[in-house]
Amino acid sequence: MDALCTVVVEKGRAAFIPAPMVHLIWTRLRNLTARFLAAVARGPIPPRKPGAIAKPAAAPAAAPDAAPPPKPRRKRLTLPCREAWLYRMLPETGFARFGLQHLLGDPEFTGFLAANPRLIRILAPLYNAMGIELPDEPPFFPDQPPITESRRHILFGTPDPDRQDAPMPLRNCKFRPA
Repeated sequence: MDALCTVVVEKGRAAFIPAPMVHLIWTRLRNLTARFLAAVARGPIPPRKPGAIAKPAAAPAAAPDAAPPPKPRRKRLTLPCREAWLYRMLPETGFARFGLQHLLGDPEFTGFLAANPRLIRILAPLYNAMGIELPDEPPFFPDQPPITESRRHILFGTPDPDRQDAPMPLRNCKFRPA
């Protein structure tokens, strides 16, 4: 997470992302990190029983005539919400995307998420920003990648290569040393 924050700060201005947006992205990533570490420190929390929490009483409403007129508000800067927005904005974050995908395939981490489902809610915005589908229900054992000669389709999301589409080398082709 720290490396991801560093990339956002260093490469954000080079990618012509406005400084307030870079700051907002960095703040969001730091908040997600803090929430995740706090949830890990608390450990697994048992689910609550329905109806165990008392609802607060509603405050009496003030008279509508006593309300002051609303002040004009500035347009608020918000983060994008479409899938893979951070990865599309900063392709340099690809190393973090690959690491997060690899982390979902780790059986220890999936068991950890299964023991504490609240972590899934904390990680969901990060996985959405990076364009990684986070399964709804644990365990998250991903399908094994196809065994091929090239792994480029796994890293860059291109379709699986077909042997018929690959060009065949010429029989009389001779390679010369450089």
